[in-house]
Amino acid sequence: MEITNPLASSFRDPSGFVYKKNGEIYRQVNHSYEAEYEQLMSSGLYNSLVNSNLLVKHEEINRVNLLSDHAHKIIKPEIIPYISYPYEWSFSQLKDAALCTLEIQKIALKHGMILKDASAYNIQFLKGRPIFIDTLSFETYEPGNPWVAYKQFCQHFIAPLALMAYTDIRMSQLLRIYVDGIPLDLTSKLMPIKTWLKYSLLTHLHLHAKTQKFYADSAGKGNKDHKARPISKLGFDALMDSIYSCVKNIDWNLSKTEWGDYYTATNYENEAMLHKETLIGEFLEVLPKTSFLHDLGLMMVVLAALR
Repeated sequence: MEITNPLASSFRDPSGFVYKKNGEIYRQVNHSYEAEYEQLMSSGLYNSLVNSNLLVKHEEINRVNLLSDHAHKIIKPEIIPYISYPYEWSFSQLKDAALCTLEIQKIALKHGMILKDASAYNIQFLKGRPIFIDTLSFETYEPGNPWVAYKQFCQHFIAPLALMAYTDIRMSQLLRIYVDGIPLDLTSKLMPIKTWLKYSLLTHLHLHAKTQKFYADSAGKGNKDHKARPISKLGFDALMDSIYSCVKNIDWNLSKTEWGDYYTATNYENEAMLHKETLIGEFLEVLPKTSFLHDLGLMMVVLAALR
């Protein structure tokens, strides 16, 4: 079977890769990921996540379409109509993506698996809700092992959310520069002093950054004997609860501007507002559902005309 239009970015993953064939998207699952893939499917984790709309669903393709001796399975994932990136998201989207990732991690642990990476790029939005798209990001949970994706989660989610909430909403654009997440030491320097008094941010951001620097300095001096301390399953659950609480409690308050309090400052009567909502609803009804994004610009024009 000839591969056409391979997606180069996915070739970094030894577990498999994404490619295009006749305009369709497929993913090869390599033999190196066979045990984890079969556990994902047989443990009930896949069905649990798909039924909860947390993981993109896929279908397995007949073995005659296997590409090479390295292939264990070929899967065809559900298509996400519109692809967006973390630096394009609003604060609430990034926060929803973070909470979605943590919810998936909690469910995975109940099925004996964990996420081996927690990149924000593993999340897309489907029908307005965050959904995980990397089927090969799960690995078997080994009791005592720490969460290997902890640092990545903090850099991809906690760092930008905290910067947006406590420093400046425009700090999200740092994700354009730091594709693997905003470095924690940089984040710590940019955060106001008051955030050191917030236990969750002190733990997962400031002290986390200090710990990273300590081990980096130790490695630079030739000391490579540092090993992560074992963490029990109970401790693992506690860590997940702590991270979840940290993300949940980061809030961004819209600053007072002419747009921030637009509706409270306008002179719309209740009847006029209801009429406006009716007109917009009728407009959306006549739009083809599949071309909503295409016609978003037109909708903005209509909204402006109705103000």
